[in-house]
Amino acid sequence: MNRCEILSHFTLADGILIVFVIVAIIVSSIFVYKNGAESEYAIIEYNGQTENISLNKDQMISLENGMMIEVKDRRIRVKDSDCPQKICVKHGWIRYGNDVIVCLPNKTIIYLKKKSDLDYITR
Repeated sequence: MNRCEILSHFTLADGILIVFVIVAIIVSSIFVYKNGAESEYAIIEYNGQTENISLNKDQMISLENGMMIEVKDRRIRVKDSDCPQKICVKHGWIRYGNDVIVCLPNKTIIYLKKKSDLDYITR
């Protein structure tokens, strides 16, 4: 089939349906990612230790392994690190429950804990 034959079977209702489905996918993706996923605190794991850090208070945290962590506006990031490539610093801010920062040279993981362990409840 060539292009003209395919388009001849395409109606206005098909176009409206395709646009509606695309918009529904985009809106639902934004809703699932943003809503209910903000965290109250971050968990930092390093050197066999685990620390819970509140995101409600702006602060600077210096870790024993040479990393400087910044908490500001309910977000967290690695502000400075002594690792060679500084991938953890380039990662930037994290704010939502599925975000993670990993620094392999410093053996450090920073992740955000969701308010609830449940993702969805069905009835």
